[in-house]
Amino acid sequence: MMKKLLILVALITLCLFAVSCKTEKPVEKTDTQAAAQKITITTDLKRPTDVTVDPDIADGGYFVCVEGCNIADGDYYLADGKLVIKRDFWTGLAGGEHAFKAVTSLGEKPFILDIQTPNKDNDIVNGGFETGDLFGWTVETIFKAEDAIQSFVDEGVMANDTFFTFEAPYGGVGKFVYGFDDRDGNDKDRWNERMGVMRSTTFTLGGSGFVSFMLGGGKNKNLCYLSVRDAVTDVEVARYGNEKFHSTSYVLDAENYYEANLVLYKADLREYLGRKLFFEFVDMGGRDWDLLTFDEIVAYHATEPDSGILATDIKPVFDDSYVPNVLSNGDFSQGLKGFKEISFGAAGVPVFTVNNGVLKSDGQGDEGRGMLRSSLFRVDGSGIISFDVGAAQGKRFDKDTFITIKERRTNRELFRFANRNHNGNEMIRYYVDLSEHIGKQCYIEIVDNAIASYDVIFISDVVTYYAVAPEYTFKNAAVNLAY
Repeated sequence: MMKKLLILVALITLCLFAVSCKTEKPVEKTDTQAAAQKITITTDLKRPTDVTVDPDIADGGYFVCVEGCNIADGDYYLADGKLVIKRDFWTGLAGGEHAFKAVTSLGEKPFILDIQTPNKDNDIVNGGFETGDLFGWTVETIFKAEDAIQSFVDEGVMANDTFFTFEAPYGGVGKFVYGFDDRDGNDKDRWNERMGVMRSTTFTLGGSGFVSFMLGGGKNKNLCYLSVRDAVTDVEVARYGNEKFHSTSYVLDAENYYEANLVLYKADLREYLGRKLFFEFVDMGGRDWDLLTFDEIVAYHATEPDSGILATDIKPVFDDSYVPNVLSNGDFSQGLKGFKEISFGAAGVPVFTVNNGVLKSDGQGDEGRGMLRSSLFRVDGSGIISFDVGAAQGKRFDKDTFITIKERRTNRELFRFANRNHNGNEMIRYYVDLSEHIGKQCYIEIVDNAIASYDVIFISDVVTYYAVAPEYTFKNAAVNLAY
């Protein structure tokens, strides 16, 4: 009896299963089974735009998100039901195909961005500022984190046909250049005051190994210049200034008039072919024409450009194979031995002199301007170094008269300080904490870029090695102005 009952139950179950199979709806093909849509991007890097993924990405459902290539919520948006990928995101991808999927309430819809932009990996984004702003460039402050005096801001991008004075146009390429408009007679002074750093996107040097750029301004090329840096090591591979700057009258000598008007340069970087690099504009000056104008920075040339002045590399270079932890001639007992002087003004008359073991930038009086670069030393022991500093008490002392410590090869500024406790009567000892840079090879630059009364700087007794950190109060602690 029990056996018959079990057979009956099994038959009923089979019947119910058969009915359910006949009434169940067929399985529909989901979006994940659909072929991936390919969107080809050929937009010029000079004028990159957002990219629309068509058709309706939700396809009757609702949109959830996009996945792939580390894309984040802020990298896309919806417009009229269509998915739009921002230029900020896709310009950061390498050339070629990149797979994504749009997640919706109905499933996943795959798509491919095929980036076929010319020279995508070998050139920079917005090198001619044709977007009308600084898109693609990254700016940093280098003076007490004061954004208000940043040299590189969107308002500096202006029409190429703008006259920077009543006399002359910029003479750049395309619709926009980076400059300033001084027809009111006041703007240049405001831009002279500005300081900052601005870097491009990364590129792989290819083609001929030549790059080109247009420069204007930068009368003091030791403080205002264009660097080329290795994107992996941050080593400064080259540095270029505006060699043609010559302040003269446009009316009397138009052919040799070089101020903010742009000069085309080309640079030979063939020894770095295949390396990832980036450009970096630097403005550390605050005096007349201590500003930069520029345009048409091009990282890729299939062949060497026919036009353009061959630029001269002016980066600091040291040949030392061994670097001690004690600075050579740090007490100036041997005069200026071991130091290199660079004049910002008239050549031939020294700016820096040594008197009774004290370095002074008064060789040309208060108006003399220049820079003194030391030999190398290795940060060692406690990592504390010290300087005795006097004078340097002008109105803009912290911007115009200062001491900076830089790292060899990268030439990055690790620390910059000024005589914040100046009283006009004594030398004050300042201690600089470089303990986070133990082992680095460094050099010192002493800068006098000032011209007013008391705008000279005195230095003595530079000590670069303390085995044990000396005791000192906040008054004698150097404050880093570089942040």
